[in-house]
Amino acid sequence: MPSSLSLRTCSPWQWGKLSLLLLAGMSIPRSAAFNHGSRLLLLTPTNTFSQAKSSPGGVPRCNTVTSTSSAPRAGSLTMSAGGINNKKESKSKGSTVPAIFLGTMAFISGISVSNAASTAAAAVSGATVAPLVLPTITRLALVCLLPTLLGYYKSEYGVSYGYGTSMAASSYLILSSIANAAGLPLFPAIQDSASFARVLQPAGMVTLLSTTLSNLQSLLPASLPAFHAFAILFYGTRLDMFLLYRELFLARFRAMRERIEERAKKQGSRWKRTPFLLSCAFLYFCMMSPLLITSQVCSGISMTCGPNLGLDGGLASILELSLRFSVVMALLGFLLGAFGDLNKTVCKALRGEDELVTGGIFRFLRHPNYTGEVIGWVSSCLAGFLAVIWKTVSIGSSGGRVVLCKSMAPYLLLSVMGATGISFVLMTATTGLEFRQKEKYGGTDEYQQWIKKSWVGFKLAPKEVRSEDAESKK
Repeated sequence: MPSSLSLRTCSPWQWGKLSLLLLAGMSIPRSAAFNHGSRLLLLTPTNTFSQAKSSPGGVPRCNTVTSTSSAPRAGSLTMSAGGINNKKESKSKGSTVPAIFLGTMAFISGISVSNAASTAAAAVSGATVAPLVLPTITRLALVCLLPTLLGYYKSEYGVSYGYGTSMAASSYLILSSIANAAGLPLFPAIQDSASFARVLQPAGMVTLLSTTLSNLQSLLPASLPAFHAFAILFYGTRLDMFLLYRELFLARFRAMRERIEERAKKQGSRWKRTPFLLSCAFLYFCMMSPLLITSQVCSGISMTCGPNLGLDGGLASILELSLRFSVVMALLGFLLGAFGDLNKTVCKALRGEDELVTGGIFRFLRHPNYTGEVIGWVSSCLAGFLAVIWKTVSIGSSGGRVVLCKSMAPYLLLSVMGATGISFVLMTATTGLEFRQKEKYGGTDEYQQWIKKSWVGFKLAPKEVRSEDAESKK
């Protein structure tokens, strides 16, 4: 029986058209809805978002979602204001979407885990809600591992293409699950081989892209987990596209890659790279853990808030506002890194590879790409912690809080490990680049003026040089 449920949001943001996305494709699970806690979001493939209307008093009304609900699947993880009732696994077959992402991705099928449905909220609304089906931990782990194995072919690929593709593919799987549950699939025109063949035609590609962008434009303001997933998806695809550009058009980077490969070969067999590659894949999975938290805990939170910024609801509202801010900061950090790479690439293309780039964003930040990434990943980790704290505050029973904290504790630990690991790598790279720039340009007035007016970003403390070493260098 049809039911009309309210989303506790005001009018969505005005979103501009998104730029072209390269999306890595896996098996897209089909799910009917997602719902969580006291914040209810009932979305099915037949949902229609209604436009927000204003009340006579001038206060915006909540958006509504009208859908035909179905009985919840057996064995779902049920969460309510009173706590978490049970947890089992349900099997769901998904339609596969072929996609090519640098030739490294494979189709992965398996069990999809049902992870969010609210019994209490459904009882209040008089409707039953089917759960959001997210990829299994095994599938996400494989998605992080398989691209990293490119390091067997070229050592540098494991930490470049493997890094970007792991981030893009795993976030895409989660985003596609959320989009399908909302009735806004990322690839709505691709249902079988015949429709895929039509999409390969120019007119079909234009239609598919237009529909996908339209669906994202509707989905991202309405779902915080979708926004979080999109931020990481943007980072991974942007990084892979940038790496591919350097590989194809910049001989200096191809030569650098070959030097790295020669050093790796001198260390012995390619199989000796296994421990390093496995540790990289584990790091990538840890970096995805905050997204696993928000997708399970925050499915009912949108990216919009009321005219009072949500500060009238006490601690829960403040935490919810902080959670939104953290995922926005994650995207802004990744955008900062992208703009830094673009700024430096254009300047060096115009003025030569030996040019010291001090204009644009580099006028204020000496290493915006590394600084932006640190901001992005730390903000993503913070979002995971804020999500758990917010949900803990929102749950009414102490028993439910204990169960929630226990279930989320492993993901929180992995999130800290991921943010700490990648921050250490990025700060080490910043320290090394700072040292090389000082050696190359330290004697110029331009460099001296630049370091006085710009911020180095996040870096490790340089090692002290003993007096005899310093004297020998002079």
